[in-house]
Amino acid sequence: MLAEPCIQPTPPPRVRKRPKRYEDGDEEPLLEVLRRKKSKSVSAPRSSSAAASSSPRHEESHMIMEIQSSRCYSSKYEGTEYKDVPRCISCIRRRAGDTCRFMGIRFFVHNAQTSDPERRIYTFNNEHSDEGPRFEFPTTWNIKFHETHLRRTKVAIAHSLLPVLQLALEHQTIPEGICRSPEMDVRATCDTCMTSIFSSSWMCTQCGQECCSDCFDEVRRLTNPTWSAIGRNSETNPEKLSISSKPGFLSCSRGSKHRGQNFLAVSRFRKEELLSAVEEMEDLVKVPEATKELPVNAPRPPLSPLIIPAPAPLEDNATTSQPVCFEGARESPPSPLSPLPDDNMDNDLPPQPQPQPQKPVEPAAADPATDDIPSEITQVFSDSELTEDIFREAWRQGYPLVVTDQLSKFAIGWTPEYFIEKYGEQECSIVECQTNETKQTTVGEFFKQFKTREGRTGCWKLKDWPPSMDFKAAFPELFVDFARAVPMPNYTRRDGVLNIASHFPSNTVAPDIGPKMYNAMETFETAGSNGTTRLHMDMADAVNVMLHAEPRADGSPGVAAWDLFRPEDSDAIRKFMKEKFSEVQSSDPIHVQRYYLDSTLRRELYEKCGVKSHRIYQRPGDAVFIPAGCAHQVCNLADCVKVAVDFVSPENITRCEKLTQEFRDENLVVSWKEDVLQLRTMMWHAWQSCSLQEKVLAAAR
Repeated sequence: MLAEPCIQPTPPPRVRKRPKRYEDGDEEPLLEVLRRKKSKSVSAPRSSSAAASSSPRHEESHMIMEIQSSRCYSSKYEGTEYKDVPRCISCIRRRAGDTCRFMGIRFFVHNAQTSDPERRIYTFNNEHSDEGPRFEFPTTWNIKFHETHLRRTKVAIAHSLLPVLQLALEHQTIPEGICRSPEMDVRATCDTCMTSIFSSSWMCTQCGQECCSDCFDEVRRLTNPTWSAIGRNSETNPEKLSISSKPGFLSCSRGSKHRGQNFLAVSRFRKEELLSAVEEMEDLVKVPEATKELPVNAPRPPLSPLIIPAPAPLEDNATTSQPVCFEGARESPPSPLSPLPDDNMDNDLPPQPQPQPQKPVEPAAADPATDDIPSEITQVFSDSELTEDIFREAWRQGYPLVVTDQLSKFAIGWTPEYFIEKYGEQECSIVECQTNETKQTTVGEFFKQFKTREGRTGCWKLKDWPPSMDFKAAFPELFVDFARAVPMPNYTRRDGVLNIASHFPSNTVAPDIGPKMYNAMETFETAGSNGTTRLHMDMADAVNVMLHAEPRADGSPGVAAWDLFRPEDSDAIRKFMKEKFSEVQSSDPIHVQRYYLDSTLRRELYEKCGVKSHRIYQRPGDAVFIPAGCAHQVCNLADCVKVAVDFVSPENITRCEKLTQEFRDENLVVSWKEDVLQLRTMMWHAWQSCSLQEKVLAAAR
């Protein structure tokens, strides 16, 4: 049974005045959208071509409209009548994977009674079709949906998506807007900040460049004479310089610059479907009774928090795997996102083996490098004791937690020997943890080094494996094994009923949320170390399971040392890092993923700022749950094999949104990474999918 939903308090949306088409003092718009498209003979729109002008009244009845059905540089449009028609940036650059920006939404209009090539003009679609694209939503999940699952998901989505949909409705009232269907073959993103575009955007009619509303505000500010002086004044407006100085931000086609008046508002959804969703969401948000769950059993109280003990220290005469090439190390001491469900993974799985409770691990002596650095208390649960209600109560707090006793649930031994035998000939790219050097090798050669420390010349990792191919297609037997064993499957499985990402249609470009493998050799964590995975944040929730670790040099069990920081400590960490690393003054020191807080820096962070990490020593069979927005880093103190998967829980939507905005800000400083999660699109698909499942449940009653 399921408990009362946990909804993160949603901050009030930013107040945005409904944007105007153009500011006072600007020139008149260059084009107007046709008001009628159902007949082939229409009144001529105002010309959108620099070479054309409005047609005389007596010619209006002879104006013929033709949809652009091919790319801009198709032979179909090579005639002289198209010589002054702008080509989109996608067709100009011929960028792989990008589609023509104008195809399907731009119309060419000409006079049927003349062959004058100068009479060719163009305009854009301003009506949505009665039927939108047909999304192929999943029909099966890891378990059968219960009304409580649907209610909890929809309430969480309503709190976050409602303000966005209300703005989308306002966006549709902007005159001369363009109507287009949601993309299915590509992931629509802002060409400036690389944030995914959900419903509303702005498109340049001259080059097809598309930008989000925030970036369009900057276009207007930088191209309006009354704003230009402020935009160039670093003392008056320093935060705005990053976007205006980004290379090519204002570049349009044919060497010209973007102007706000050349952009039109773009909408992707019909007004009726937006209004229907807004009405239901408003009911869920405003009426307290609507957020209540169906009767469920009361949740059990959480287990008492435990601290995972540190590994025993290495003996003085024990050798380590610290390679001699680690320049800068002053001591020798003893870790992304972007196909989702295309079918049901395995609804008819055989019963899972029941984990046997194990004797609690006795505390061991602390590692000399870390025993004097205080740590936050981390909640640790045995797999046999953890229920979904207990997990939810712990997870809603936004802090990491650990679930032990996972190994007995896996049918396959995820060992170096297994990967050498099954995938040894497969080529792969590995990265040296300290220097970021990369080299090509085979899976077999990489894992053979797990068995010996002799002859090692670095600490190498095989991360995000497979790098591009879907895990299910690359390793089908491992995919099934992981799906059967992963803890909290309703949240973490690709088809989990409480995983918001599980609703993505199979005929769209969905984010790759894993699983992915993270295999790395032993390294060190003292002064000068870069660890195994440097400090960073993830846009989604994640769970990381260790499945194998080689013994340490002294024969003690292998572990990986995690440092996970509370979200509320992020700003203090950033301030501390900017003081220590002067080269990141203009960037976010966490999001750049360049730094590892070694033992010396962590001690200083605590002494100066009072910031402690959740220090976790992950052993084989331990699953570490990492909430979205939780800065974390990893240092393998032994050769380790791990597998991780991302998910989006109803409890952490707000944190995912915050991270999306932070990543956007970082992209304005330097092109960093694309918004592959597509959180708003993901929530919209989940809302529609849950609505379909509600109808299925209602019909079955």
